[in-house]
Amino acid sequence: MKKIIVFTILLITANATFSQPSNVSSTLTKQDYLQKSKHQKTAAWILMGGGATLLLTGIVIPKGALTHSGFLDDTYKNDGIKDAFDLTGIVSMLGSIPFFIASSKNKKKAASLSFKNEPIPKLQKNSFVYRTIPALTLKIYL
Repeated sequence: MKKIIVFTILLITANATFSQPSNVSSTLTKQDYLQKSKHQKTAAWILMGGGATLLLTGIVIPKGALTHSGFLDDTYKNDGIKDAFDLTGIVSMLGSIPFFIASSKNKKKAASLSFKNEPIPKLQKNSFVYRTIPALTLKIYL
């Protein structure tokens, strides 16, 4: 019985892995690239702003102070927290850079040149007929 169950699960798994479509088109449209760029830029600004806030918080937290006898004062035990805020802020701000770069690349992909058959009206035997001519289009999204 165990062999039958194991064999059935193995057969189902093998069928599912080899039954994937092989001609899936993953081409994205210009709207998809613009939406992706917008989301990446939002994520980048959130990381940048959060990192700046953490860094400023780490700067504001007072550092441990030496007393006149040379020992650390017990009221300033925030050195570990201060360093954690500073490090997290810097890492977060550096982590936003790839998002800005990816956003820029996706926006450039969306605003690319493309060939398109443009219909134009043409006068032929006292009536307008739409003829298509190849045209070079450049779309710039602001």
